[in-house]
Order: sequence, then structure tokens, then C-alpha cells
Amino acid sequence: MALPTWMERFIDFMATKQGMADVLRVVLLSEEDRLRTRDQLRAAIAVLLDAGASAGTLRTGADPNDVLMGLGGISLIAGQENQRGLATRLIGLLLHGVMATAVQDGAVHSGS
Repeated sequence: MALPTWMERFIDFMATKQGMADVLRVVLLSEEDRLRTRDQLRAAIAVLLDAGASAGTLRTGADPNDVLMGLGGISLIAGQENQRGLATRLIGLLLHGVMATAVQDGAVHSGS
């Protein structure tokens, strides 16, 4: 499954550029660029979610925006010193939420 690998690499990328985020925001990114980047990330996640759903490893109906927002929060944690291990554990929790069989509301559900 490609989604976990992509998420780990995204976190590493965000952690690497974390120190430059304020500079990049002011110097390089207009509001339009920021929104376009968010749309591109959302589209990439949608492709990965759709592929996983087609393969039966991920549930159908997972919202790419929800996954992106969760990953964004995790990237904030990974940006803190000595928190990369926590970020990996949180990615595992996020992935559990989109797996084909997941515990929801105290019961095990599969698929959508």
C-alpha cells in the first residue's frame, strides 16, 4: 500500500522545511499558490485513497481533505525536536481510520 509510505515522506519533507515555513510563506507563496498546493496535495491523497479502496485495503468514502488535515496536524508535531517517533505513531492511528476494517463507534466495520 502506497499511502503509508507517502505519508511518512510527506512528514519528513514538512519537518525539513519547518524552519523555513515563515520565510517561504512571506517570500514565495501567495494565497493562490497556497490554495493550489493544498488542492494538489488533496488530489494526490485522493488518488492513493481510491487505489487502496480499489485494492480492498482502504475503506471507500474516506475524505481526502480529512486525511490532509490530520496529516497537517501530525506535521506540526514532527516539526518539534525529538518528535518524529510520535509522528510515526500518529500516522498509524490516522491510517487505522481509513483501513478497510476499522473499529468505529465500538464495533468492527469493514468497507464503507
